[in-house]
Amino acid sequence: MIFMARKKKRKLSKKRERANYKIPLVTLLILIFLSFVTLAIIDLIDVSGYVEANVLEISGTTIIVGNNCTAIIAETSPERAYSIDLGIRGIIEERPNTHDTFIAAMKSFNITLESIQIENFNGRYYSASLFLMSDNKVSKIDTKPSDAIALALRMNSPIYINKTLLEEVGKNIC
Repeated sequence: MIFMARKKKRKLSKKRERANYKIPLVTLLILIFLSFVTLAIIDLIDVSGYVEANVLEISGTTIIVGNNCTAIIAETSPERAYSIDLGIRGIIEERPNTHDTFIAAMKSFNITLESIQIENFNGRYYSASLFLMSDNKVSKIDTKPSDAIALALRMNSPIYINKTLLEEVGKNIC
């Protein structure tokens, strides 16, 4: 009986040893898989033809967004300008505004804002897109650039401007 019990203990300990080797291997395989998924997601958000931009200034209802010495100067509503300013300063007021509420909802559903793109100008309005990700699925959502900027600032997400748009509409600000 004692011999059988020792034999079973040895078998159990060998199984545990094999299991201990499998854990790092499984972890490594998961990390490799996730890196491929991440690369695939990056490919879904095409930023070729775009430059990364910064909100350079908010003055009243005027937003200046650009790259280096070239910027788009656009007007927005006082509420959106104020929300962008709060986003720049990283402030959430005592009661959250619409952009803060939207970000809270996104976070509660594990949705990330991967980036925004300011895409074109039709002579009257600028258009932009949000790139949201959830469960490895990327969704492109049409939005106003001022709303997109306010959200990107709160989520520390990159802001991109179409290069052609920046060349055609942008002003030299240096």
